[in-house]
Amino acid sequence: MSADSLPNAAIPPGAIGFRLAHELEGILQGIKADGRIDSLERDRLLRWLNVNEPFASVRPFSELRDRVDHALADGVLTLDECEDLIFVTQKLTTVNPYFDALRSGIQILLGLLAGIVANKKATPEELQALVNWSEEWSHLQGLWPFDEAVSLVTGLINSNASAADRYQYLKTVVDQFPLAGEYEESWAPPVIQGICAVNPELVFADKCFVFTGESARGERRLLEARVAEKGGRSHRRVTNDVDYLVVCDDTCPHWAFSCYGRKVEQAYLLRRKGHPITIVH
Repeated sequence: MSADSLPNAAIPPGAIGFRLAHELEGILQGIKADGRIDSLERDRLLRWLNVNEPFASVRPFSELRDRVDHALADGVLTLDECEDLIFVTQKLTTVNPYFDALRSGIQILLGLLAGIVANKKATPEELQALVNWSEEWSHLQGLWPFDEAVSLVTGLINSNASAADRYQYLKTVVDQFPLAGEYEESWAPPVIQGICAVNPELVFADKCFVFTGESARGERRLLEARVAEKGGRSHRRVTNDVDYLVVCDDTCPHWAFSCYGRKVEQAYLLRRKGHPITIVH
């Protein structure tokens, strides 16, 4: 039976998709409420999915349905998987002010850099203005190209580089990212490659690592074993004790709408509070 042949087919498909997304969020919140998920709760979720199978292709339910199917593929729904699914669902159905603030900060930086190089110059006053701005937005540290731009500008201020060289150095950074208008603004979440530190110096001894997502290079337990061999330790949740969040994902590049995004966002919240956690790919 198709969605069009059902009694409530008069409801716009998009409205149905979002309604089901909200229902899914409620079911997931309910089955994890006591901190445990048993087979009966898993079966209840499966029944709900089966009833709504005719709408499996309706967005955004279709995207969520695929993720639920993946989580249930092994016949078990863990608490961590449930929390990941809730995170993704909320990303598709609610506004997240923190996410918007992150994106707006980087957009301002991109515009600021583009403005500085627009006249094919980079005066000391312009460079200092960027440094002053970066101090107000220091919570963006670790988000590309914030660190690269600030490091480059600070180095140029302290160097004897000519105006032409200052311009050329900044231009190489500007050329690496698109400005607004070159993509659909309403669907442009940050990508994993853009929020991870570039060539970070990793220290393993006495450091705590959290892995999120799936990697084609090996199962998580194997990656955690490698960390242990080098004197580090691993944890399953992002806390104040974590030094590195390692994002392992070879499929969807958008962190804001993927399961690993929950831990990425937790890392950013901690960083805004002053905890120097590093996100690496």
